[in-house]
Amino acid sequence: MKRGIIFILCLFLQSLAWSVEFAGGTGEPDDPYQIATAMQLIALGSDPNLLDKHFILVSDIDLDPFLPGGCVFEDALIAPDSSDDVSGHSGSSFQGVLDGQGHTIANLHITGQYGFDAALFGKLDGLVMDLNLTDVVVSGSPCGAIAGLNHGGMILRCSVTGQVSGVEDVGGLVGSLWDASIIDCRSEVQVFGEENVGGMVGGGPGGTLIGCESFAKVKGERSVGGLVGDSHDGQILECRSLGVVIGSDLVGGLIGNADETMIWMSSADCDVTAERTAGGLAGRVVWGNGTSIVDCYARGSIAGSVIGGLVGDTQRTQFVHCYAACEMFPVHAEGERLLVGGLFADVRTPAWAPTTVACFWDIELSQIVIGANTHTEELNLGTGLTTEQMLSRRIFENAGWDVDTVWAICEGDYPTLQWETLECDDP
Repeated sequence: MKRGIIFILCLFLQSLAWSVEFAGGTGEPDDPYQIATAMQLIALGSDPNLLDKHFILVSDIDLDPFLPGGCVFEDALIAPDSSDDVSGHSGSSFQGVLDGQGHTIANLHITGQYGFDAALFGKLDGLVMDLNLTDVVVSGSPCGAIAGLNHGGMILRCSVTGQVSGVEDVGGLVGSLWDASIIDCRSEVQVFGEENVGGMVGGGPGGTLIGCESFAKVKGERSVGGLVGDSHDGQILECRSLGVVIGSDLVGGLIGNADETMIWMSSADCDVTAERTAGGLAGRVVWGNGTSIVDCYARGSIAGSVIGGLVGDTQRTQFVHCYAACEMFPVHAEGERLLVGGLFADVRTPAWAPTTVACFWDIELSQIVIGANTHTEELNLGTGLTTEQMLSRRIFENAGWDVDTVWAICEGDYPTLQWETLECDDP
């Protein structure tokens, strides 16, 4: 009964929001509307004429549904879908600017319907910056904490904690990413779904992620990743994921399925578990224009029936200066052939094999002595090293790795990326 009362109160509050005045400002770039209360935040999404205006938060806002005046929302607060057609977002998008100024929106609760973009923003085509969302509880499909669909927009220096769940296109920050960007953001979220499930981004045609970090527990069925579930024609630069990633197929520490997606200077340190295909960095990487994996690594553990230290399933992709240092636990699934490789598992045929330039894996830690596998033969891709060799700076310097601007290789430790590491005690 209490929940039903909260939903009714929500509708009442949203109707009242039409008459709410902001704390100040005119909505122009040099004089943005000021948001200080929950009602003013709801008012932003209650009038479509406000969706291209500029806003700033001037205080923290608590949306706890069990506080006086709180509610559980059934849809996005801002730019929700306006049609019952679940084939795509048919409502207006937010094309303005919301500057959180470092403030926090706490306890956002949304229980969305399938096919409607559930998040703070239903559809984002503007800029959201310097905003922190804490203790969110969002469900729907697609769904995320900040945007259900980020279509051409930018999310800059934002963070999220809490839980996001749904069926498909489920992500910690964004459900579906489409020609949009996420820069210098952080997610610390439990994410649960079925297909296209990621710690920061669920799925979508793809976009750009730069300087992002995910500390997440992610669980789904297919295309499940610590940072991104599924990406087509995307770019990932200087990003990392840490945590636990669990799924059935196409499961990766950083990304579940990377289709024509470039990944540079990124890493994953996750416990990855799948029934079938999994990789320390990616479940699958599919070749396309510009597809390359450069200066990346995977650490942690991997379990499944088709597992690779870097990638489970890959075709014709170029890997440059990458390594894997993962414990590997082959698990024979019923009806599946066991395929395991220090770097790659399922390579299909030698003609479709990836190319590697100075890539390595730890043969002692992984207990795997071959770099890749096909359904018919083993392939010598990459170089297997002992743990002692993997901890030697000289090995990587001699292989041509950039230890001046890209890699931080501290003697006696595995290589890390310079953007991850402040300094080495003994360079």
